[in-house]
Amino acid sequence: MTHFNKFNIHSICILSFGAFFYGYDSGLTTSILGYPRFISYFNFNSNTIGALGSCYYVGSFFGSACNFWLPDRYGRRPTIYIACVVAVVGAILQTAAQNIEMLFVGRVIGGIACGLVFGVCPMFMSEISPPEFRGRVGGLYNLNINLGYALTEWMGLGFSYINSDLAWRLFLGLQLVPPVVMAAFTPLLPESPRFLVMKGRYDEALAVIKRLHGGKPGQDDDFYIREFNQIKAQHELEVRERVGIRTVLSRPSYRKRMFIVVFQFAFAMFTGIIPLQNYQVILYQYLGITNKMALVMVGVWGTLGTIFCIAGALSFDKLGRRKSLLGSLWVQFLASIAMVIFWARFQASGNTNMLLGRFTVGFMFVYLVGYAFIMNAFGYTYPSEIMPTPIRAAGNAVAFCTFNAITVMLVQVTPIAVENIAWRYFLIFIICDAIFITVVYFVYPETVGRTLEEIAALFGDEVAVDIHDAKDMPETNGRRDEKAGDGGEAERVEDISKVEHR
Repeated sequence: MTHFNKFNIHSICILSFGAFFYGYDSGLTTSILGYPRFISYFNFNSNTIGALGSCYYVGSFFGSACNFWLPDRYGRRPTIYIACVVAVVGAILQTAAQNIEMLFVGRVIGGIACGLVFGVCPMFMSEISPPEFRGRVGGLYNLNINLGYALTEWMGLGFSYINSDLAWRLFLGLQLVPPVVMAAFTPLLPESPRFLVMKGRYDEALAVIKRLHGGKPGQDDDFYIREFNQIKAQHELEVRERVGIRTVLSRPSYRKRMFIVVFQFAFAMFTGIIPLQNYQVILYQYLGITNKMALVMVGVWGTLGTIFCIAGALSFDKLGRRKSLLGSLWVQFLASIAMVIFWARFQASGNTNMLLGRFTVGFMFVYLVGYAFIMNAFGYTYPSEIMPTPIRAAGNAVAFCTFNAITVMLVQVTPIAVENIAWRYFLIFIICDAIFITVVYFVYPETVGRTLEEIAALFGDEVAVDIHDAKDMPETNGRRDEKAGDGGEAERVEDISKVEHR
């Protein structure tokens, strides 16, 4: 049975465009380092090059931290609007930058916007996706990151032929496009039905779910009723049990979920993707590839990543979460070992054996195949799946704060580490890959095909009602619990038949 329709697909596609915020900005940072005029205008060195990347992720850290309360306080859609406004301000400051301080301030503000939208969109998509489609939704988000990244990298190559400061100012200025487009299409989105249930707005939640997952000929036409009943019953159970942030510390099953969320985002970065992706130009130059050809290789990197993330997106729900992630990790692990071996031999040759340098670059791309296949898609799917509704926004905030904190460290130290210890730096990531594989194998449960509410059972928590039994679940008239709504305002809960009749 299928539980989605055109409106559901259109909403998911709009939300997936939030990935362009990060895809464009990360691709921009990679390519613009190959512009001699940009480097000389701001007088960059290895320390300030690291700061250029890290200040953006510092901003993204604080933007992600805002997702602790913004999406639950004001809603998912208003959070996106706020991010778009902040992004416009950051892009203007960067484009008009007259000195490195102004550039860095603009990067921090742009990072705040990215942290907001980059965290809320995957959560929002997960909350409106049917269970059989949720893995492909994460894959779609990953695809948009890679499309934004690939497009930006080829644009970076094209702009490099403009022999003036217009090249980098135009490159930075086009950061205005994603927030403007996103703001224009956000009014077409519904509010998350799980947010509406959490606020006690049951009539609106039912209407949204029917619009998203309402049946058509050949579809499971009562799924939306069962889904509404399950969401509402699970929320009422969590309210009775006083589920909140404190529960994470007091309940073992919640601690396990939070451990997985933090571990996933930390060790995804510790596979080495940020040093390899963000500093490709520097690495290519160390390995004997000239500046213009280095920009071409950056474009090829983005294109290859896009191709393999499509393959991962199409197979994510079929292979399941665990098999997909373990397969991805093994490719990265083995490719990283080979890359370090060839790089060490290249350096031992006095950096003169170009064949060894080419093999090193080749295994960088093999590594990319493993990472692009599923790693990003997993991060945008799994944490939102395993966190219960009352703390899903907070869990996602913790996840993306972790991502940004680790990334700040990596983008700051990588230029210095590559300059001083070269291939030895990447031994750290090989060790982390081995740890990652072990933890995934023994700790991560399989979640494919389950509703968000049913995933609680995988961690030993109670599921209020099975999705198959939810249609005939008796409805009760009553008043909203004070903890379920905002400010404790009482609201009548109406019978589904009355809502449907209206």
